[in-house]
Amino acid sequence: MSIISLSLPNELLEELDTILGEERSANRSEVVRQAVRMYLTQYNELGKIKGNVIATITVLYDKAEENKDLFRIQHEFDDMITAYLHSHLSETNCLEVMVVKGSSERLRSLIDGLKANKPVKQIKVSIMAINEKDA
Repeated sequence: MSIISLSLPNELLEELDTILGEERSANRSEVVRQAVRMYLTQYNELGKIKGNVIATITVLYDKAEENKDLFRIQHEFDDMITAYLHSHLSETNCLEVMVVKGSSERLRSLIDGLKANKPVKQIKVSIMAINEKDA
């Protein structure tokens, strides 16, 4: 098994340690292994989708960070973003929901671009339709 170094914000580590202290069923390494497995599963499942899709992408991000790359990505894919909701959740967090329609390849590119942005904390993708006549 390989040993890696991982950087986490203090608040995130404190919350993880609190939960682990309550559960007594996992340790930090096991939680990271499970998270990586979930990430790989989602990535591989998205890679299996072919043709046109209709999906929602929900993004939670830190609005205190510089977000010009996030906005650039959204403008780059504005041909497939059919609806957009933006919500200020708190002083530091924004939530955006995008309804997208287009090719599965472009959807994967959009998601990859969003994931590459430092302010992005979470991304959830929900595929609504993959039937060619529905998209």
